[in-house]
This record gives sequence, C-alpha cells and structure tokens, in this order.
Amino acid sequence: MWKKTNDGSVIDATGKIIFFSTERFVKDICLGGCCFICGADRRDKPFNDEHVIPEWLLRRQGLFHQTIILPNQVGVRYDRYKVPCCVDCNALMGRVVEEPISEVFAGGLKGINDFAAKGGLLKLFVWMGLIFLKTHLKDRTHRQYLDARKGIERIADQYEWEYLHHIHTVTRCFYTGCYVAREVIGSFLTTPMIGTEGQEKFDFADLYLPQTMLLRVDDVGMLAVFNDSAGAMNYFRRKFERITGPLSALQLRETMVELAWLNVHLKERPVFRSDIDPVFERHRIVAELPQLDLAKLNFKVRGRLLHHAVRHALPSIRISGLTGKKAEAEIKSGRATFLFGDDGKFNAQSFVLMEHPGRAKKKVSRRPKSAERRRKKKA
Repeated sequence: MWKKTNDGSVIDATGKIIFFSTERFVKDICLGGCCFICGADRRDKPFNDEHVIPEWLLRRQGLFHQTIILPNQVGVRYDRYKVPCCVDCNALMGRVVEEPISEVFAGGLKGINDFAAKGGLLKLFVWMGLIFLKTHLKDRTHRQYLDARKGIERIADQYEWEYLHHIHTVTRCFYTGCYVAREVIGSFLTTPMIGTEGQEKFDFADLYLPQTMLLRVDDVGMLAVFNDSAGAMNYFRRKFERITGPLSALQLRETMVELAWLNVHLKERPVFRSDIDPVFERHRIVAELPQLDLAKLNFKVRGRLLHHAVRHALPSIRISGLTGKKAEAEIKSGRATFLFGDDGKFNAQSFVLMEHPGRAKKKVSRRPKSAERRRKKKA
C-alpha cells in the first residue's frame, strides 16, 4: 500500500516517490539539485544528467557546439546545457519518451500529426513539457547579471517555483504510470514552416508565466500551452483557420504570443488535482474546468509579449512600411501582426532574416506588469 509522508508526498513500498508534494518539489527538485524525475540525491545514485534539449535533437540539428542565448544574453553551449538526472531515469526517459518521439519526427509534419491523432498527443505534450520544465530548472544556475556589481541574483530567483509543480507532476507520468485525463492536456498545435535560405531551421522559445512554448525543427513548428486545458486554443482556433500556408519564423513566434496572451486573459483557470487512492495504488491527474471565458483583452500585454518574442530580429523587421524605432513602437502597441495583412488575409510573404545566423536562441519572458495574476493550482 502507498504511504503519505509528513510533507504530503506519496511513496510506494520500495520508496519510489509517486507524488511530490509542492513542498518537497521545491526543496528537492527546484533548489536541492536532486534528479528531476525520481528525486534521488546525487550521493545515493550515479548521475549522468539530462540535456535540456534532447540529445537526439541536438545531433539531428547539429547543435552540440552551438550556443543557446539565455535571458542575461550569455551564450551556453547546448552540449553543456543540462539538469540533474540519475542514470536510471535518463535511460528510462530515453527509452519510453525520446526514442519514440525521434521516430515520429522522422516522418515530418504528417508523421507528427498522425501520431497525435492516433493517441500520441499526451506523449508529445509530455515531451514538450519536459523541455519547458528543464529550461526553467536550469535557470537557477545562471546569474541574472553579467556584472556582479549589479547583483548576484540568479535568473530563477524571481520564479515562484510552485508554479511548475503541476507540469512536473504531469511530465513524470512516464515514470509513475499515473493516468492523465484528456482535459489536463493544454493547447497544442503543429504547423508547416517556410524553408528560406539564411534562416535557422531550429528555434526554441518559451514564455514562463503564460507557460507557453514553441519549437521549430526543420519544416515543422510546434506550440503548446501547459496550464490552460486547451482554453487558449479554443479562442485562437478561428484565427488559426485563416492561416492558409506555412509560417515564417516571426509568424511562429507571434502565434506563440497569441496563445500566451489568450491564456493570461482566461477569467477563471482550470484547477488541476491529483486523485490518489493509496489502497488500490492508483494516481489520476484530473482537471476541473470552469467556463473558459476571456477577460477584456489588454493589447499592451500583447505588445510586451510580442516585443519580447521578436526583439532579437528588430533591426531587420519591416511592418506596415515601418522600420527601426517606428516599427518597434508599432509592435509594442500590441496591434501589430506578421500573420495577416491589412485586408485580414494571411500574409504569405512575411519573412525576416535572423539577427545572428548560425546561432539558435532562447528567450524567457518575465511577468507582464499588467497581466492578470495567476491563480494557484493544486496538483
């Protein structure tokens, strides 16, 4: 029979942690440097650590010796961009998550869509969620400021670690064997990408507070929201149906911003809960869904999110005939779009060269000052 510990975690007869309490998650995983899957201490088991971007993807895209640009503008080589993980969990994750997903990607966009339609959506959602989670766990090890005279804070010092508890619980499902209800899966979409000379064939970006992420691999773009029970996609669907062709790099980032913007404007949020039966040893993650109405949309929030998402390309952007500071002001207004023209039709000519060819980037957003405060969720 499973037992509950003093902090509220649940363990089985062997000591395996079936459910991390929020307290234990913060102490051991976020701050303690334990294996981010099983919670083992480095002194008790052999560790080989886990790449934030999966190793097979780094190999496929030739990224091992490329650098990812952190929010503090420091470049870190992908092959050194890792989080604590024990050998056993790393091997299990490779076998049951990474190997199947790498095979799916070999089939391109059609292969991914077919896999999702035939019951693989949860596995894709978990795979992207693992990348999102690892990214922000890693932020605890990097300084906010390059110049120590400005402060010695870490990038993650401003994080509310409890906010990642739900996604940690869901992404461990491959390890715990727990049931994840369909309503727990957030907004998820795939799209074809324009292949243009001089443009990166890999892109990764995420927005921390709206828990939204994009990943571009060759001619496939993928986006996910991890805490909305598909609420944002419900409102974005009509606009998405007007997209009639492959997206450019900027259009993919704008799509991420649209989903994030809608997510932070949900009037009431889903409440996620772990139902645990210790006698029959069952763990179910479920969602209580409110009426997913939107609050009045704040375009200034959209402007801040969009500016953050495309600021690396600002010197190359032309929008509505504007360039430079005028284009930047238009973006900050929240009304700018790369997706559609003045006639409301999809803009198939949207394209901009990346500012730093050959260097993939990651940007992590900060809390929009006027965005609605999140409601705490139970996992």
